Amino acid sequence: MKILVIDDEISARRLLIGMLQEIYTNKPELILFEAENLLEGIEIIKKEAPCLVLLDIEMPEHSGLEILNFFQKETINFHIIFTTAYSQYAIEAFKMNAIDYLLKPIDYNELELTINKLNEIIDKKTIEKKLEDLRKTFLELSGSKIVLEVPHGFMFVSPDEIITLEADGMYTTAYLKNQSKVLIAKPLKYFENQLSAYSFFYRSHRTYLINLKYLREFSKKDGFKIILENGMKIPLSRERKEEFLSLLKGMYI
Repeated sequence: MKILVIDDEISARRLLIGMLQEIYTNKPELILFEAENLLEGIEIIKKEAPCLVLLDIEMPEHSGLEILNFFQKETINFHIIFTTAYSQYAIEAFKMNAIDYLLKPIDYNELELTINKLNEIIDKKTIEKKLEDLRKTFLELSGSKIVLEVPHGFMFVSPDEIITLEADGMYTTAYLKNQSKVLIAKPLKYFENQLSAYSFFYRSHRTYLINLKYLREFSKKDGFKIILENGMKIPLSRERKEEFLSLLKGMYI
């Protein structure tokens, strides 16, 4: 019996592997694999064909929910148990689509109970439909909001709540209306595409995407600066100066 654990946190992988070894104490044929990201996990799945995959949702670069994207032609002959730190929206979505999930920190008895349910015959079409329905449910639950994958789950926020987004390598920091800020495992380009339908978001600089609704001041002192209502001073690229001023005239004049 082969089981794969996919989680970007080594402590979470070690905990799950220890629990699985205890649950399957009397099964010497148990073989455990682990991966720290989805791409590494996909390689192991295609090479080793595990019967069970314990899959974390909140991981950098690729969410666990994207797993179907990597099985366009191959047969899905493994069961998935999603693991998630916290999200009421996630729990509701899982329940609506009868998808197995475990909340972190994972409880040994809950893990054992969930695994004991896996005696049913795995049907590829059923699994694909459940996963696709799960993704649709996430979108429906979020409504007009967008999804922010934060370290301990998901946040669903209205675009109006976002003051600015700041690039930090392959991560993005979102500064919100309630004065909080959250680090998200997605690059700024991802949000620029996601928010392209909202005309009030503007890429003022390669590092910033700002919400024009929160403009407070435009300063020419020490270079061009856009000052937002939360006090942040956002640089304006010199090559975008004329574009930005024309944009302001169209909005306020």
